[in-house]
This record gives sequence, structure tokens and C-alpha cells, in this order.
Amino acid sequence: MTESADNRVKRADRLFEKAMAAHRDGRLDEAIQGYGEAIEINPESSRAFNNMGVALRARGAFHAAVASYRRAIAIKSDDAGSHSNLGNALRALGRHDEAEASHRQALALDADYLEARYNLGLVLKDQGKFDEGIQCLVEAVRRKADYVDAHWDLALAWLMMGDLKQGFEEYEWRWRLAENPPRRFDKPAWSGGALDGRTILLHAEQGMGDSIQFARYAAMVAARGGRVILECQAPLTALFESLDGVEQIIARDDPLPAFDVHAPLLSLPRIFKTDLDSIPASEAYLGADAARGKKFARLLDDERLNVGIVWAGKPSHRNDRNRSAGIEPFIDLLGTPGAAFHSLQVGPRASDIGATRCAGLIRDHAPRLRDFADTAALVAALDLVISVDTSVCHLAGALGKPCWVVIPYTPDWRWLMGREDSPWYPSLRLFRQPSFGDWPGVFDRLGEALEERIAA
Repeated sequence: MTESADNRVKRADRLFEKAMAAHRDGRLDEAIQGYGEAIEINPESSRAFNNMGVALRARGAFHAAVASYRRAIAIKSDDAGSHSNLGNALRALGRHDEAEASHRQALALDADYLEARYNLGLVLKDQGKFDEGIQCLVEAVRRKADYVDAHWDLALAWLMMGDLKQGFEEYEWRWRLAENPPRRFDKPAWSGGALDGRTILLHAEQGMGDSIQFARYAAMVAARGGRVILECQAPLTALFESLDGVEQIIARDDPLPAFDVHAPLLSLPRIFKTDLDSIPASEAYLGADAARGKKFARLLDDERLNVGIVWAGKPSHRNDRNRSAGIEPFIDLLGTPGAAFHSLQVGPRASDIGATRCAGLIRDHAPRLRDFADTAALVAALDLVISVDTSVCHLAGALGKPCWVVIPYTPDWRWLMGREDSPWYPSLRLFRQPSFGDWPGVFDRLGEALEERIAA
């Protein structure tokens, strides 16, 4: 007996609702399978295609998400949500022009669609159209004053443009992000006034690169007349012993000593009203332990340029798929005559050396690098570091060592736009992607620069 059209639609709807429940619970693979089963029964369900695209994008399957959204739009072309969702997936693939067009189409269908306006602001920012992108974000905030994500991305846009004062003021919205709740203390937050002998706790809040970058403010805090305790990630404690102005360093999760006021490290630029011309300690502000350095000295090549390399950052970073070049682009560099290469890569990606059969071309120091004080000792002994955007480039900059940083087309805010230098670290040189995903273009220029450096 042939099933009626109404019954097929009802059965597809039941499968869709079941998939939706799995989706809400974070069971993405189950949700994707469920949406697919609903589509098999009712291939005219635009919402099943749209939701499957959402789940696919969350799973990192951006190409499949684009195809799914396009199917949804083919069925229901006036659905602004599907157009904006398509724009988000296209943005993830670096297809910015198409992403912009999709978000604009969503707004043409619904001028009050706030998320589409916000998403358009993001993709315009990605393309370097900052004035227009910021205008979208400002309008989103005007229409919804507590739009946390728009405030956050507005902060990042201003910072990337070099407007540090306005950017760091807006940066305080990070505490309203769902994934970044503030720590609670029974002592007040410090607003920048005289400390008059009181004890202040400075505490790390983000990645280790961030802690290295903003630990430079400790001496300025101490100059306000107080006693500074710095709480940081455990691998940084020995390194930070060389910081000026800090009387005590403790590892995160260790018991806290008594203190009177506190401040998170990344609020200090706002407190001190930092702009591009007043970044403190732009020269070296950390030192390497000479005793630790002795164990690396015998491993260096006296006849060649000793170059440290780092090809991958922390996988949990939200932009890691774009910022981490991987070991493959570095392999061509390994054939450069006159250079000896030393791996500063730690963690699971250190195994890339063996996986790519490069053990004879790179000296692997991962087993010797127990913490950042060890890494600092090795970096200090090298002639040059070449790194993706990760904590090691911050370390090299804080030590005042030459470091070439390869960065994606749309980089982290701190690298600004259109510059080959960094106002935060004078010893760094930036090699930017000329277009989205173009690591070959970056490494062609870097290879030429390395040959020139060796010849010099």
C-alpha cells in the first residue's frame, strides 16, 4: 500500500524533531544522520537542509554545510536565516566575497535581522573593510545594547585598527561572553589608583602567549606603590622570575596568598590607557636563565645559522585551523644551505617530525623543554626563530630575540593590519598571507629572506 504524502511529511517531521533534540544536546553526528533521514522521506524540507547545515558547520564540515544551505535556499529562497547561515559557512572557507553577498541578501529579505547585520560586519572586517564592518557592528549594538558578541567583535576590530584605547575599553565585554565568565574574588578590582603599600594580585586569564605579552605591565603596577603578586599558568612561573616589579609568583590553582585588590592581566592596558605610542617595555623585558642555557649550547651548530621553528599552535584556539600552517610549508626551508634547524614544537604536534620523515633535518628539543624557562634558554641561544602565531613568538619578542612570525590573512588583533613590524615586539618581523589560505606565498618570501639572512 502506498504511503500518503501527508503521512510521509508527518514521519519526516518526527525524525526532524528527534534530530533537533540530538542537536540541542550536542550530539552532532546523530543530529546530522537524523536530518538526513528526514530529508530522504521529505526532500522538500528546507528546514531540515538548513539545520543539517548548522550541524555540519559546527562539526567543521564547511563544504558540506554550504551544499546543505544551498539546497535549503533552492526550496525556500526567501528564508533570510538560510542565506545568513550560508554566509557563515562561506566565511569559514575564506570565500569572503560570496559570504558578504549572502549576508547582504539576508538583510535585503529582512532589514531587521540583527544576526545577519552582525555577521556582515565580521566578514567585512575579514576583508579589511574595517570602516564598513565597524559600522555594522555599531549599528547592531545600537539596536541591541546588550549584544555581547557584537560588543566583543567591535573591540577586536578597533584593536586591529590600532585604536587601542577604544578597543580595550570595549574589550571588557569579554566577561559577558558565555565561554568566559569572570573569576570571583572577595577583594575589589583595582582601577589604577595609588596602591599605598597594598598587595595586588595580577592574574592570567587567557593563553600563555597573552600572559607573556601583558606581564610587561607588572613593573608599571608596582610603580603605583604596591606589592605585586602574579598568578600565571604553571609552565610560566620559572620564566616570570625574571620580571621586574613582581615580589611573588604563584601557579594558577595554587592556594592564593592574602591580597587587597586584584586585576586581570588583559585589563591593564585599559587601566593604563595604552595607545600605540605608549606600549610599555617594548624592548626585552624577560631574561633567560644562563644555567639552563648551558644544556643547549652544545647542541647548536657553530658553522651555521641556528634557526628555531614552530609550526602549530594550541588546537583549541578558535582560529587555529587558519593560524597554524603545519609542518609541511616548513619542510622546504629545511633544505636551505647554511642553516641548522631546531624544533621548539611541543605537545602532540611534535610528532609531525617523525610522521614526515624529517628527523634527520630538524633537531627535536621537545624532550628537553619542560617549561617556558627551558624554551627561553634555547630561544636565547638561537640566531633566529620562525613561528606561527603562538606563545613562542611572544616569548621571543619578550626576550628581544629576532623572530619571524607567519600569520594568516585575517590575523589576531595584536598583529594589526598592513604592517611587517609589531609595536608590541620590535624584534619581530611579520610575514602575512597575501590572500586567504596562501601559505605558499608566505613561505616563498620567507625562504628568500632566510637566504638573504644567511648570506649577510
